[in-house]
Amino acid sequence: MLKRPFLVTISCWFLIFGSLSALVSSYLGRNDPAMQAAMGHSVIPAEAQYAILLFSMSINLVAALAMLQRQRGARTVYLVWGVIDIVICLATLPVKMHVLPGALLFAVICALLYSPKSNAWFSPRKAANDACMTPA
Repeated sequence: MLKRPFLVTISCWFLIFGSLSALVSSYLGRNDPAMQAAMGHSVIPAEAQYAILLFSMSINLVAALAMLQRQRGARTVYLVWGVIDIVICLATLPVKMHVLPGALLFAVICALLYSPKSNAWFSPRKAANDACMTPA
């Protein structure tokens, strides 16, 4: 049995805690005038921004939990949604530099999740008694 790479564990738990803290902080700050003012600068209404945040954090949370369970497709879901999320942010935020920290963190996590050790851990396991069915 191949042991889960440490960096996969760290990345997944970071995504879990980050998603949960983002959900809690957005819930607690939903009536904050400063938060409302910042959200008012976007072309997307605040209610839609909260819906996108809820959806995005839910995908991150489920993908991270699935990755801890060695579900290979969860990495792809995280990668595809992360790219879509960055594109949405770049298209709607007035200050594009605000996207940079999150995009860099996303790139680092993807690099860790697609490293050779991670790829080996996520790759399908073959049974020891699998025989080659092709003629020699």
